[in-house]
Amino acid sequence: MYNCIFTGHCIHPVCDQSCPAWVETTYLLERNKIPMSSEVFHADPAEISKCNKILDEAPNYNQNLCVVQTKQNTNTISNLLTYCGICRHWKGNQLKCSVYNLRLFQYLEDIRKTWNNGGYESEELEYTKLFCKNAKVLIISNIDYINFRNFECQTLLGLIQERSIDSEKSTIIVTPQLSSLIGDGGFYQTLMNMMSKARVDYDSKH
Repeated sequence: MYNCIFTGHCIHPVCDQSCPAWVETTYLLERNKIPMSSEVFHADPAEISKCNKILDEAPNYNQNLCVVQTKQNTNTISNLLTYCGICRHWKGNQLKCSVYNLRLFQYLEDIRKTWNNGGYESEELEYTKLFCKNAKVLIISNIDYINFRNFECQTLLGLIQERSIDSEKSTIIVTPQLSSLIGDGGFYQTLMNMMSKARVDYDSKH
């Protein structure tokens, strides 16, 4: 059987890669840069349970925003949340991107590149913006080393606000301790206040 997240539960004796579950989950895993060798496929059931609870609760927070604070590796947690989201929302995805892990640092760098080439956006950036807007679950990661000045803050605040209009969408930010983030200015304080109100401590969650 081909690599598939449902291999252990599949009832088909032969895989011809035509089953919707295989097609949709493979597409979502590739879009989110999660290879079949990823550690998420061997995660502790207790960690899976934590992530599922966060996915359950995220739409109930203010502006559908949940800020997951952790002392663990933030990439590991964001990938696990993404994997759990894919397991939940692959059905009916129709090769769109119902679950998307936005690596914010790279996203900001891609936007900056457009400033030097007349505003031209690469196809990858266009797709990223589309996924950020339409994903049922948007997980935002890689914020650890960003210096949050006006541009960075306004971009993130804009994403949160745009998605908050639709109550069926949830936005999850994975972050180290909020006190470890760096930035300045009025927009930074606005961002920190918003994130503090939506904060969940992943390490103490059961």
